[in-house]
Amino acid sequence: MIKVQVSLYPAGQEEVTSLEGLSTQFLDEHALDYDLQLGNTSLNTTIAGNADEVWTALRHLFQENLAGGHDVVMVTTMTHWGADPSPQ
Repeated sequence: MIKVQVSLYPAGQEEVTSLEGLSTQFLDEHALDYDLQLGNTSLNTTIAGNADEVWTALRHLFQENLAGGHDVVMVTTMTHWGADPSPQ
């Protein structure tokens, strides 16, 4: 399991409120724990869950904003969270 703090910033003069965040429906469908925070200059989300699902969520977040015509900067801090993964 991994935990990620992801911050999304507009690269230009856009308002933060114009950015697309991860919807609670998306997060719930993928069984991810989350905490959403909208700041004045960034959109911040903490996501925790299965590594594959967290990577899918990060990719979804970035691609949704690109598809919406937004130039964004995405910064992530990632940590191992919980029990060691079983060997593959």
